Amino acid sequence: MSRPPVDPNLITLLRLPLAPVALAFLVVLDAPQGPAIALGLSLLLEATDALDGYVARRYQVVSDFGKLFDPFSDAFSRFTLFLGLYAVGAADLWMILVIFYRDSGISFFRSVAATRRQVMAARPTGKIKAIVQAIGVNAILLLLATLPLIEAPAWALEAPWWIMLVVTLVTGASFFDYLYGAWPVLRAAWAREPSE
Repeated sequence: MSRPPVDPNLITLLRLPLAPVALAFLVVLDAPQGPAIALGLSLLLEATDALDGYVARRYQVVSDFGKLFDPFSDAFSRFTLFLGLYAVGAADLWMILVIFYRDSGISFFRSVAATRRQVMAARPTGKIKAIVQAIGVNAILLLLATLPLIEAPAWALEAPWWIMLVVTLVTGASFFDYLYGAWPVLRAAWAREPSE
């Protein structure tokens, strides 16, 4: 198998500086162009998320580091965008807290698993959550960029909040699925049972 043209972890790394730049355009640029530029950068973030995994699998360079770095970068970039949506009034504080607590909880579960020499793989609900978050964030950014340009009805102006509500509920539900999956490891670590 040939070497990949670029290290997939470098592709993953791109998400870390891109997300704050998208946030800056969304919050600082008080014009429809701000959300539009943030939308373009958000779509680029999603492209790097798809590309790093493809390269890692295509060239068989999947690593334990990449398995942890990829979800960290996803959480970092998406949470940064969610903070931006809160700053512009498209999300409530409790929604941001649910997302933050979920990601913090999963990080804790993974850390406990690592102390027991296990790597906690992504669960199907985690993938569903990622898809819903990606679609939700980009749909909200699209609405924020286009609604000021048209005479939108009142319900359309509230659409970003409702989309964010769906994103929050799906994200919260995935926490409980991860908790269910991690429960044997957490229980064994709590009881100080020997690692397998």
